[in-house]
Amino acid sequence: MKEIEVEFPLANINLDSVIRGVSERFALPLVRRGLTHVKDSFLDTEDFKLLARRCSFRVRQKLEDIYRGLEVRLTFKYPLEDHEFLLIREELKLKTKVESVGQILEFFGGAAHAMLDQRFEVKLNVEESSTEVYLGKAGGILNVSYDRMRILDPRQTGSVLSENALEIEDHGIGRECLIEVKEFIEETYGLVPSVETKYCRGLRLLHLNPAASSASEGA
Repeated sequence: MKEIEVEFPLANINLDSVIRGVSERFALPLVRRGLTHVKDSFLDTEDFKLLARRCSFRVRQKLEDIYRGLEVRLTFKYPLEDHEFLLIREELKLKTKVESVGQILEFFGGAAHAMLDQRFEVKLNVEESSTEVYLGKAGGILNVSYDRMRILDPRQTGSVLSENALEIEDHGIGRECLIEVKEFIEETYGLVPSVETKYCRGLRLLHLNPAASSASEGA
């Protein structure tokens, strides 16, 4: 499924004010609002082959269900086109029932080893509480997500970073309207969009990507 979204990192905002402002400015009534609490584990090879290709492989567990071995969602994303401020990606999703993330690592790690001579490993963990809001009407929906994250080093070194992010995504309103909403949010709330993905940003902020660290040191 093609995903077109705008991400605003460092979004310390009053979400109700943003939702009200966007809804009134663009005549997009509230359709649904909900809260999710998840743990995301990002998998990659030892030398970050997925990151180098601007891809991500995410294993998502609902934290309230983590001890029940309930449904786990796998998401693979890869870029479809470059854009100044839009993230335009293919998003492949698969739901599965497993007992642990270790089972997923064993299966996909074995496949990666056969193809790439490297296994997958967990490179980044993110605990996320998100408020999901849907605005618009059938066939023309804007998805607004306010994510309150704890970004963690999977090596359990104690490195933790807290950060909030706002995302707006096209669920039928069209790219042109999405861009207009993005411009309204920039002008009204002072947020700045970024095409740096959460996976890439988390690695950089926790200094977990040696290549990025070397580049910054040499700059």
